[in-house]
Amino acid sequence: MKKLSLTILLAVAAFAASPEEPSAFGAGNLDSPNPYGLSEEEKHILRNKQAIEALQKSLLKQQQIVQENRERIDGLQSILEGLNSKIRSYDNAVEKIDDLNRTVDQLVVTQQENFEQIRKVLQELGAMIDSINEKYVDKERFEKLESAFLDFKNSYESFMKKGDLSGKANADIFVEAKKLFSKKRYSDAKIYFDHLIKNHYKPATSNYYLGEIAYREGRYKDAIAHYKKSASLYDKSSFMPTLLLHTAVSFERLGDRKQAKQFYESLIQLYPESKSAKVARKNLAKLK
Repeated sequence: MKKLSLTILLAVAAFAASPEEPSAFGAGNLDSPNPYGLSEEEKHILRNKQAIEALQKSLLKQQQIVQENRERIDGLQSILEGLNSKIRSYDNAVEKIDDLNRTVDQLVVTQQENFEQIRKVLQELGAMIDSINEKYVDKERFEKLESAFLDFKNSYESFMKKGDLSGKANADIFVEAKKLFSKKRYSDAKIYFDHLIKNHYKPATSNYYLGEIAYREGRYKDAIAHYKKSASLYDKSSFMPTLLLHTAVSFERLGDRKQAKQFYESLIQLYPESKSAKVARKNLAKLK
């Protein structure tokens, strides 16, 4: 009976308590939003719990910041890739313009050679016409005149077709180009070597021969440019001693004694037993 009365009293007290007043049954509850009635050990645990929660919030915020930065970096990377693509496009455009300029230069040179041949033939024809006006031309002489004109016509047509190398194998063109070079037909050889470079066939050797043509024609700046291109493509070729020697001579004839000296010294150091090195020693002695 006493136990029943105590239970009823506790129930009545619990319902009678103010909603705002903490209940004794919630004391020491660490999961409560506002814990109370904590022991020192529970308070210590609560502080650790709060510190952990704060740390978790800080870590979450840092993760959000890292994610945002990663997204920004990805965006910047996309922009950089786009810029790199545009730069490559510009480089390709510049290269095409350079090729076009070289083609135009070659056409100008070829056309000037054509005009020179036409001028010479016209002078000869003019002399023949003057001769015809001065005296009677018999059938035999007329036939010779006609034959000379036909020879010129065929020669001119053949000359105009020399630059058309389409349909020929690069290996055959290369052999023919070296023959033309050895015969000192430099204008014709240049057309062949330019064609080979355009078709990416033996570019190092072709640039070397173009350098040699420019060197022998006294175009030393052009010679140095071709030698430099050749060496940058392949610096183990058998013609490297000659290339270095003629590069040094070209610089010397352009008045750049410092560069000439450097190339002479490099040649002597790299190929001490070569014939070019002997010439380099003599030339170098004159510069000191």
